[in-house]
Amino acid sequence: MLIRINTYYLTMVFLLSLVMGIQIILIPWLATEYLELSPFFIALVQSAVLFPNIALLVFGGVSLDKGELFNKFQGLLLVSSVIHLLFLFLLTQQGLSLFWVLLYAFLLGAINAFVQPYKEYLAGILATSNLQAHIAKNRICLYLGQGIGIGLASQLYQSSLIFLPMIQILALFLVFICLVLIKRQKNKNVLISEKNQNKEKFSYSLLTSGFKFCWGSKVLRSLLTITAVNGFFHMGVFIVALPILVKTIYRGDVELFSFLQGLFTVGMLLSALIIIYRKKLEGPGRRMIFSILYSGLILLGLSAGPTVTGLLFLVFLWGVVVGISATLGRSILQSSTDPEYMGRVISIYQLTLFGFAPLGAICAGIAISSLGVLMVLKISAIMSFIAFTGTFFIRSLWDVEVTDA
Repeated sequence: MLIRINTYYLTMVFLLSLVMGIQIILIPWLATEYLELSPFFIALVQSAVLFPNIALLVFGGVSLDKGELFNKFQGLLLVSSVIHLLFLFLLTQQGLSLFWVLLYAFLLGAINAFVQPYKEYLAGILATSNLQAHIAKNRICLYLGQGIGIGLASQLYQSSLIFLPMIQILALFLVFICLVLIKRQKNKNVLISEKNQNKEKFSYSLLTSGFKFCWGSKVLRSLLTITAVNGFFHMGVFIVALPILVKTIYRGDVELFSFLQGLFTVGMLLSALIIIYRKKLEGPGRRMIFSILYSGLILLGLSAGPTVTGLLFLVFLWGVVVGISATLGRSILQSSTDPEYMGRVISIYQLTLFGFAPLGAICAGIAISSLGVLMVLKISAIMSFIAFTGTFFIRSLWDVEVTDA
């Protein structure tokens, strides 16, 4: 029964990631090519997807810890489908403008603020052994889905744009079916029962208790520090700089942009396969610290304006680094958190990453407008080296090991 539930869950992850893969290409390229916006407004559109996380992710974690996971998850899928349907209507009426693209991005970000902790929570409670390998399998489905979504978006963007929201709606419907099947198959030994979930009404103390738990744990506090660095200097810069780099430095189109995003995803996929092959990577915290250094070196390489081949290699390599860091970070989080706080801690982790990323994106967009994309990449590299030096001596992460579920 557990194998069957895991199959349904991994299928669900694949489909949700396919939807996200389409979104990764669709939103920035609508801003860059369709609307031909300036770097600042490109950053604003990209940030609109991420800003809702700052306000809503923690509430998503609290709602998760209070139970009724499946009903809430299914409701979110229905709302998300309606948003894509309205976007499809605007496309057919040729009524897209900056306002509608911003609203579309913002609403999807708001939905994602609840979907992300729900999905991550299920990943943890379905693990029975070798937590790193289990999360790596989860990431493989995620990266495969993203890769296929990116491929579909790149092929259909210029010829049949209206098919992209149709595909997203169909995928969300299939996710809904997967959730129904998981709910039917679940038993008390697999999923946390209602009696173990927090029935306290929503309150300020319930919200802040998650932050207090994270602050009281040296491991989680250090993990969130590194996650903030990755969100601001790496993810935030990446989502703004890449489309601008493609268009202004390499004179590329949506196909080159999609290919780079696909290579980044392939790099993350390879990282998950490495973790499964190795079964367990020792010193996960130490590897996360060094990922900051590796990211800085890659940013420095990109700032030199390499050949197209060099660009492809560096983006692929960065995908490997990010993939390993992301998998190990989630393994540390799941292993270091009490079950009753799991939803809130997952949402705080996501809040740190997706909260600092839009701040980094906005800063990068403003800086690119005046300094140029290559100089901003160089500055981000220097800041990464400084951050690596500052986190190198964090002993709580240096010595941490992942305890299997």
